[in-house]
Amino acid sequence: MSPMRFALVALFAAIAAPALAADLPTLPSTADSQPTEPDWKGFYIGSGVSLSSIRGAKGQVGGDIFAGYDHVYSNGVVLGVQFDTGYDPWVLSKNMKGFDFATTSVRLGYEMGRFTPYVTTGVGLAKATNFGAGLPNASNSVNGLFSGPGAVQAVGQVGVGLDYAVTNNVHVGVEAFVVNGGGGLAH
Repeated sequence: MSPMRFALVALFAAIAAPALAADLPTLPSTADSQPTEPDWKGFYIGSGVSLSSIRGAKGQVGGDIFAGYDHVYSNGVVLGVQFDTGYDPWVLSKNMKGFDFATTSVRLGYEMGRFTPYVTTGVGLAKATNFGAGLPNASNSVNGLFSGPGAVQAVGQVGVGLDYAVTNNVHVGVEAFVVNGGGGLAH
């Protein structure tokens, strides 16, 4: 094809392209024009993992399950209540590996888009345990708390945390707290 002929074909194609494209159907947009903010209010359930390790000692793993309810006020303040049960490990004790616990706590936070920082305080019950083999589970924690040898102790806790909304329905967070009471349980 000669260069002149190629230029003419390209020119006619460029002129005709918009006319052909106007006849093609348009697809609906899949982009959300107004992304929705995460919903921090309502009932939630979840689980957590706790790790305990110090230099020179084998690390320990614990876990918990929790359920709660948060209410968001119009000014962005988040007030909630949470119920939690599980097993937390110790690495400093040779006699006991950790403690089974059940707690109730309140959370006060502030909604900042996808982030919600908060403070928490609560009360609960804990009992030192020499947890056996396998992974801890909620049934063993509740049963261990109210049966077997050892005394159940009342405990208090205070802490801070930060939740992040990965999606509107999936949230992840990190929390640090101190548990105190009945013989100096510390977490």
